[in-house]
Amino acid sequence: MKFLIPAILAVAIAPLGACSERDLGTGANTVDREYSKPAAEVCKAALESTESADFKVLSDKRDQMGGELVVSRGDGKEVRILVKSLNEKSSRVSVRVEPGDRNLADMMHERIAGNLGMGAAKAGWWFGGNSLDATYDADLVWCTTSARRTIDALARNSKDEEIHATWCQIDGRMKDSTPIRIKMDRVDDKKTQVRFTVGTAKSDDNKAFAQKMKDEFETTTRPVSRP
Repeated sequence: MKFLIPAILAVAIAPLGACSERDLGTGANTVDREYSKPAAEVCKAALESTESADFKVLSDKRDQMGGELVVSRGDGKEVRILVKSLNEKSSRVSVRVEPGDRNLADMMHERIAGNLGMGAAKAGWWFGGNSLDATYDADLVWCTTSARRTIDALARNSKDEEIHATWCQIDGRMKDSTPIRIKMDRVDDKKTQVRFTVGTAKSDDNKAFAQKMKDEFETTTRPVSRP
């Protein structure tokens, strides 16, 4: 079972579009996120995201400090994307979908993240982000509740869940939009294996945050039975 962004994406992505430095509203209907990528890369990813959704580009302005993109959806309404450089390695992006659709604005952010190579946290020995594994003396439901609380405590952006009878996973994003994931597999009625994954490539920062996720998770979960 899928919730939030993935559940609505196929239906909602047909109508979308836009980017601008003009008034993005009071903030109630504008979705802001930070990305650990330079402004030039983010501007390119924003344009690719709108073009892949078949939006009509009305305006595309860029400079060294960022840019503004305005596109038109299939229904004629606009999507406005404002990119501002925070420093040489990070940017802030504001997305507003007229007439103030936060769900579609979140979806546009997810498309931008995907085009930046930040789609979802991936675990792997050689490739993928950093991960930690542990097995807990707790059932799948208990661990899923702890995972939700952990993501809520540590992630500032959208959350996505996939729930099954024998396994569950919860995704979120750090402040800089680095993807994080907690995946849980049922071992038996009273034991669950959990993997904490951060990012799509290995780094010391991702390694440290994976440990932080595990520590936060264990504040409301029974002790680890084995590593």
